[in-house]
Amino acid sequence: MSKITVCLDPGHGGKDPGAVKGKRYEKDDTLRLALRVGKVLKANGLNVIYTRTTDRYDSPSEKAQIANKNKADYFISIHRNSAGNGTANGAEVLVHTLDSTGGKIATSIQKLFAKHGFNDRGVKARPKLTVLKKTTMPAVLCEVGFISNDKDSKLFDDKLIKIGDCIAKGFMDAIGLKFRSLPTILKSK
Repeated sequence: MSKITVCLDPGHGGKDPGAVKGKRYEKDDTLRLALRVGKVLKANGLNVIYTRTTDRYDSPSEKAQIANKNKADYFISIHRNSAGNGTANGAEVLVHTLDSTGGKIATSIQKLFAKHGFNDRGVKARPKLTVLKKTTMPAVLCEVGFISNDKDSKLFDDKLIKIGDCIAKGFMDAIGLKFRSLPTILKSK
């Protein structure tokens, strides 16, 4: 059996900073978290590709094409949310269609986000989002808290490793693979 390939997409990049609050850019947060998720998935025996590993810009269509051309089995896009007044908070996971493999993965990840301190904004269908619409494999887009909310950003910083585990474990649980945390894997070597 060939290894499962997951394409991780750190949202935004390069000329597109994504959401911004002061000197904090969504593109930087998403890259940090995606690299952590990738490290954990690789340690669990999965093949991982990225739409970017540096501060580079690709359009959402180009990001979908990276996953499609590399014949990824799954696509996970990582983002941070934003709202003008700074009071909106919480995590949510977006999918093309709720009743799908992507919906199952999204629900599994979202439950773990809620367990680790984020307000539960649920799983939502967003069929018009390019990276969800143009990928040929099950795809989810994780909105990991609001960059515009100081409490969410503190949670993001303080629990980056745990949040990475939420995404990796939620994904692996949903597709029937046994998840092991990085410390557990390293201890067993």
